[in-house]
Amino acid sequence: MQDMIWLSWWTHADLVVRGVFLLLMVMSLATWAVIAYKLMQLTAWNAREKQAAEMLRTGDLDALEKLPNAPSHQLLEAARHLIATRPVVPHDVQDRLDDLQAPIRMDQESYLTVLATIGSCAPFIGLLGTVWGIMHALQTLSGKELTLEAISGPVGEALVATAAGLFAAIPALISYNLLVRGLRALNAHTAANSRGIVDALFVRRN
Repeated sequence: MQDMIWLSWWTHADLVVRGVFLLLMVMSLATWAVIAYKLMQLTAWNAREKQAAEMLRTGDLDALEKLPNAPSHQLLEAARHLIATRPVVPHDVQDRLDDLQAPIRMDQESYLTVLATIGSCAPFIGLLGTVWGIMHALQTLSGKELTLEAISGPVGEALVATAAGLFAAIPALISYNLLVRGLRALNAHTAANSRGIVDALFVRRN
């Protein structure tokens, strides 16, 4: 019986409300796909940066050189290249590594704009579907006796679009904030490792 109630709103909805609902479902699926992908990335980056910090603590730069897809690995390569190309002091190398961290952060933040866009737009798209559905329902009921029972059904069906908008927006906003916080912590680890790289390289040279 409950399934029939859910099917009834779809059969009574017009093309606009159906389109809004389908768009919001696609946005919701995109949200969860991005969340899963970024969580896997963030987990892997954190694990590698912790490994890099341990390698720097023991002075094992050769092991860090072989650590794949670690932000600190990119920093080590850049530092060694700079040292090999011209005479530098530690301050020069640290400045170069600080500059290099900006594009690394940009790459790490990829797809976060998808979550931010869905989180900000989905409620308004859902509201559009609801307003349109209510307008359509009132036009359908024009000339008929307007009772609470006659109005509640079409209005309830139109409100499904608002619910779908919130269903898409709330996880997107929460996950965006949590991922941004997680990336800030990761970037702090990378910044600390960059200082460790400079220290380790110049200790070796001396």
